[in-house]
Order: sequence, then structure tokens, then C-alpha cells
Amino acid sequence: MKIPPPRLLKLDREALARDVRALPSLPTVEQELMMLVQKNEVQLDTITTTLSLDQALSVKVLHLANSPFYGLSGRVRSIRDAINILGMRQLSSLVIAAALTLQFEKLHGQSLHMNAFWRHSIGCATAARQLAKLTGLDEQAAFTAGLLHDVGRLVVDSHHPLEAAQAIAWAEASDTPHCDAEYMLLGIDHTELGSWVCRHWRFTSDVTDAIAGHHHPPPSGALTLIDIVHVADAITHALDLADAPNEAVPGISPAAWARLGLQEPELPALLASIESEFNDLYAVLKPAKEAP
Repeated sequence: MKIPPPRLLKLDREALARDVRALPSLPTVEQELMMLVQKNEVQLDTITTTLSLDQALSVKVLHLANSPFYGLSGRVRSIRDAINILGMRQLSSLVIAAALTLQFEKLHGQSLHMNAFWRHSIGCATAARQLAKLTGLDEQAAFTAGLLHDVGRLVVDSHHPLEAAQAIAWAEASDTPHCDAEYMLLGIDHTELGSWVCRHWRFTSDVTDAIAGHHHPPPSGALTLIDIVHVADAITHALDLADAPNEAVPGISPAAWARLGLQEPELPALLASIESEFNDLYAVLKPAKEAP
């Protein structure tokens, strides 16, 4: 039986825009690091000095360099050595993720399960980066877009928790995609809100466009980050990296899948690699209260 939607709870778009504009800017050190690690040529000493200004992030970098994945547990003592071991790709992913962790925490509301939300965000970022690597697109832009793809849900959750809860409940009860439920009930969805947040935080247009379009990739055209994040989101749900109680795998656009050009024989290794990288990164980034 079709479950009718609850009373419409249309949100004030102008008020939401003001909420987004009122969000704090990214911290100065993190902004500088994010620019440095994405440059083609930058002095290691420059990154080391800048990173050392952020004690919390320095600890995370050392933690990751000493993780079992690199086989040097407990032997990496300096930030410079840690950067050499991690390499710029992994360091960039860690810097971006750590810089946004605090911003996500500030947006925490009442309806979303933040642990599941954060796990899914890191999982999608990891999957997007690996898909970008396979297809020759910008890995760090893909990682950032994957990490931020659902940030609009946090805006609704933090400023309008009752409406967010009703949209989530009806989506799950009626087996309606969350994005569609949001638009039907609230008059706006998290993809549009997420693109507003990205513009406020001055991310590049390709990242902003990927967040705005990741649930509805274009039916034709060249491969873009929209396709990458769209497929990465589905893969993350399929792997249940969020460890969510009501996990559902969204459908994948045939056009987006075709543009990625993935072959079935390479999928098992790809999925295993995504899961392994996710586990390493999440072990470093998870909130302290969840640490063993």
C-alpha cells in the first residue's frame, strides 16, 4: 500500500540561504594546507611547517603514517617523515577530511546518525578518489566532492531537525529516495543545499557541480565528477560502509556507468581496495569517543 506523505513542510529558501552564509569559514591553516597539497610543485619544508601549526591534524598524520598499512607502527616520529611515507595523495586526502570533520560536527543536529553519516561520507570520498584514478580525473577533487556530497543533509538536520526527521521517516517508510522525499516535503533537497555550502566554502565549480548533480547525472556528454560521485555513492551503500540499520542501495544511472567504462572482472579488486582504504582512513578520523 502506498504511504501518503505527511503534511508538507516547505522550508523558507531565503532563510536557508542565510543559514548557509552564516556557516563559519574553513580554518586558515586547513585552507592553506589544502591549497599546498594540491600544487604540482611545493617544498616539503613548507608543508611541514604549515602542518605543524595545527597540532590536532599533526597527530592524525602521525597516526596514519604509523598505521599497520604502512608497516612502520610506532617508528615514525616526525611530521616530515610521516609526509614522506604517506605521499602527497594520501596526505591531501587526510588534510581535506580532517579540515571538514570539525565543520560537520558544528552542523550536527538531531535526526541523522552522525557516526553512520560520517562513515558514509568517508566511504564515498574513498570510492570517488579510486574511481577518479581509474578514469584519469582529478583524484583530490573527486575525494572532496565525495566527502561533501551529503553535507546539505546536515544543514537541514541542524537548522530544521523536525522537518528533517519527518522527511527521513517518510522516505524509509515509503521506500522513496531521500533526495525525492526532501524535495516533495521540504521544497528543496540536500544536493542543492550542498552546492550552496560548497560555494560558501569556495570550492571549485567541478566539486560544486558534482554535489548538485550526483543523484541525477546527465543522460549524455563526457565523463565528469558528477558521474564519479554518483557511482561512488552507490558503491558505498552497496558495501554498507556506513554500517547503517536501514541501508538501501540507490540505482545507478546507465549513462554514468557507461561513461566510467568499468569492466566486470576488475570490480572485485576495486571494491576490496575501496574497503581497505576506507578502514585505514576511518581509523584515523573517527571521533575520539568512538576510539577503542
